[in-house]
Amino acid sequence: MPERPNKRKTSVSLSEEARRLLERLAEKFGISQSAVLELAIREKAERAGVE
Repeated sequence: MPERPNKRKTSVSLSEEARRLLERLAEKFGISQSAVLELAIREKAERAGVE
C-alpha cells in the first residue's frame, strides 16, 4: 500500500479476538497492522457505498 500524505495517529480499542486477527492478517499479507486497518476500512466503505 503506498504511503499517503496527511496520515494522523489514531487510537482504537480492540477486543482480544480482533487484535489477534489483526496481527494474523498483517503477518499473512506481509503488511503493517495500520495497512490492514486502512484496507479493511476502505473495503467496508466501498461495499457500503460510502465515500
